[in-house]
Amino acid sequence: MINKILSYFPDSVTYENYPANPSPDHYWFKNSDNFPLWIGIPKNKISDSQLDLLKNLFHLVEDHIQLKGGALFWKQFLFEDGEIPPAESDEVRFIQFQLQANAMENSEIHEALNGFFPEHTIIWVKDSYGIIIEEKKEVSENAEELFSIASTLESDFYVKISFYIGKFQKVSSQLPHFFEQEKQVFAELTCHTTRDVVYTFEKAFPMLLASNLPDHLKEIMKASILQAFSEDKELMTTIKVFLENNSNASLSAKKLYVHRNTLQYRLDKFMEKTGVNLKDLDAAVVVYLASLYEEIR
Repeated sequence: MINKILSYFPDSVTYENYPANPSPDHYWFKNSDNFPLWIGIPKNKISDSQLDLLKNLFHLVEDHIQLKGGALFWKQFLFEDGEIPPAESDEVRFIQFQLQANAMENSEIHEALNGFFPEHTIIWVKDSYGIIIEEKKEVSENAEELFSIASTLESDFYVKISFYIGKFQKVSSQLPHFFEQEKQVFAELTCHTTRDVVYTFEKAFPMLLASNLPDHLKEIMKASILQAFSEDKELMTTIKVFLENNSNASLSAKKLYVHRNTLQYRLDKFMEKTGVNLKDLDAAVVVYLASLYEEIR
């Protein structure tokens, strides 16, 4: 494969290690994890269709921002088989972020993120995607704080951003592999939905299950639960909010801006239509997955 690529692009270059000063005039690809080889192909020699094909065959190393210090060490460790970077804590987690627009040219957004996370290392991987590396301490970032940051960015810069809070893991040679798994989860989420601002694995898991249901399960849902939802969208919203609030009727009614009796009427209406008892945990899980599927399809 490599020989064919090199013969097709005779001006390309290869390295056994990622070059310290990679040419910005080249696209840089990594061919495998077992026997890594970095291939640099001149940008003016690759068409858009060829670039898309090479992205599917190899890992594209994207250097849009010149990194230095800890950010450079972490980038080399996560993406380029670099050495384990120094860290004060033996556990870290990755908070991924995705801008819903290309904001790379707006340096104010970069400065704002650095201001929000002064104690963390930030790596911009692509024009609109990056990673915040948080070392484990007594006080960690939480979903409420990230939601507040997202609201500020949207109001000040008119840019929407989504966060994915990863799990704390030991700093070891296995960490890049674990990060790739979390990266895949976040990528799948952003392909299916952008309805939430802050995601965790617990929030992502049911959504990914709902988006990957086998066809025979979808057909059964369509003939029962989804039919009730399609006939009454307000009913679906009610059931979803009710389940997301741990079946707390008072809290759900408050969030829906309805009287508790109105909420109970809708719940009874759903159970009568479908024969599903929402007080049963297994049934509630199925209904919640059905509501997510209906929302993202």
